[in-house]
Amino acid sequence: MSNILKSIKLDHDIMKSRYPMFMIAYILGIFLAVISKTPIFGALVVMVISAPLTGQYFSIYEKNNLEKLYGVLPLRKSEVVIGRYIYALCVIVINGIIAVLIAYIISFLTNKGMSSAESLTYLSAAFFYVCLMIAVIFPLYFKFPFSKVYVFSNLPFYLIFIITFAFTRKTNVLQHTGPVVQSLASNFIIVAIGFGLGLVLLALSSFLSCALVERNQAASLPAEKPGQRLYFADNLRTWMVILVVLQHLGEIFGLYLFLMLNQAYFMGLLFLLSGYFTPGSYERKGPSKFLMDRLLRLGIPTLVYVFIIRPLEVWGSHQITHRPIGNLFALDQMWFVVMLLVFDLGYLAWRTIVKNRPERLADDAPKKLTFPKVVLFTLALAAASYLLRIVIPYGIPVLEFPSLGYLAQYLSFFLIGMIAFRQGWLRSIPGSLGQLGFVLAVLATVILFPTAVFIGSGSKWIGYGSWQSAVFALWDSIFAVGISLALITFFRRFLDGGKKFGRFLSQHSFAVYVIHVPVIVFLMLALSGLQMATLLKFGLAAVVCLPVCFGIALLIRKIPYVEKIV
Repeated sequence: MSNILKSIKLDHDIMKSRYPMFMIAYILGIFLAVISKTPIFGALVVMVISAPLTGQYFSIYEKNNLEKLYGVLPLRKSEVVIGRYIYALCVIVINGIIAVLIAYIISFLTNKGMSSAESLTYLSAAFFYVCLMIAVIFPLYFKFPFSKVYVFSNLPFYLIFIITFAFTRKTNVLQHTGPVVQSLASNFIIVAIGFGLGLVLLALSSFLSCALVERNQAASLPAEKPGQRLYFADNLRTWMVILVVLQHLGEIFGLYLFLMLNQAYFMGLLFLLSGYFTPGSYERKGPSKFLMDRLLRLGIPTLVYVFIIRPLEVWGSHQITHRPIGNLFALDQMWFVVMLLVFDLGYLAWRTIVKNRPERLADDAPKKLTFPKVVLFTLALAAASYLLRIVIPYGIPVLEFPSLGYLAQYLSFFLIGMIAFRQGWLRSIPGSLGQLGFVLAVLATVILFPTAVFIGSGSKWIGYGSWQSAVFALWDSIFAVGISLALITFFRRFLDGGKKFGRFLSQHSFAVYVIHVPVIVFLMLALSGLQMATLLKFGLAAVVCLPVCFGIALLIRKIPYVEKIV
């Protein structure tokens, strides 16, 4: 902690020469407060302008080559980063307090009343916006030269400021927001959320910057070799199946945010894990046995579900509820199995075309997966998803495939899984890359997700070439890649054991995937008369459903020969 305080003091000493620049913010704030006839607007302007001014430190750092100075100081890079964020936060808070005092003076001189509660509401919104600015620009300053990214990083925020001011001048909107602001001000929780989210953004951004300045070293783990079991991959696949069960429960209870966050990545990650195990299976079994194995393990469960389990489920539900019998034969959750079978057959065809040339397995020095490669893949995935959703919008089922708008993600993740096998990436992905992925996923969810979903009328974000669809595609691509990296590195570090319970869950996870939908149907019929809050009932259903699914899977796999299939 003492080193962080030293870093803050050093930042303060270096920035002293730039403090007069903040007078520009005060003068501009007073000027705009008088013009807009809204004193608190001046305080907001001061806070917003203060954010990019805190970045002037990076300009001094670059021009005076202070890297040498920090190189000889007993400060870790992470301590310097955290100290700089705290310093920026202090500058913003101090400038905000001064700006509010100036706003009250202007209010007194112009006889414009200014409610404390309303002012606090405006300030919480401004604080969130300023923290958002710092959360975006500081990681760029830490990663790239200040002179190259300053204009690029600040331009969007300057444009937003200019557009907002022009809009308020034209429509006089600030004078008409009184009732809304009063309503928000009456709820202190809303104000606290604004300040709290701002602090969360700064914390996540500092975490991201720490990861950027540290060396992106690969984990010192061996590459995969034939026959080596990756228990963390098995455990991760089990967790994905559990999420599938929870996803279908969530659909019944209308947990839409939970559903959208899951949908953005979890099936793609299942395809990635499936793709990872595909080349090894092919190498061990050869073309003929590989084909028979895929048809046996994927084709038979699909046929059994469609023609036996699904009709029994529909008939049983009809007997209990006396509702009309719906579609007897449907893929339901088995769409994943069918698509996986298609991908596997495509892989088999490709290996046949290249005359079954063996693929080179990862050597003792695994190829490192770097951040630039991840960024390029994410952007390419976002572009492909956006283009696909012009034709197949998000959430529109096609041929019983409920989420074909994610086809670009499913196919690319399957291919990445095969590349990961050859390059040894599951073992060699740097832990810092997983941390970066998690932070970027959260930041994208805070910034891009609401921008795409809540701006504009209707559901333009689902596709049809709208700009909201482009933003949504960028969000779910960042989220999918980031969370996948985070989960892989997390499970590798903490859940790489082959304990008996974990092996049991892994061995029965595919059977659970096959049979969980009818279990959910009959469970919800049993709980239909129970009156509870939605989240509590969802939790109860999950606690009951998961053990029942694994119990039934255990019994099913005891049937002769079934264990060889599921």
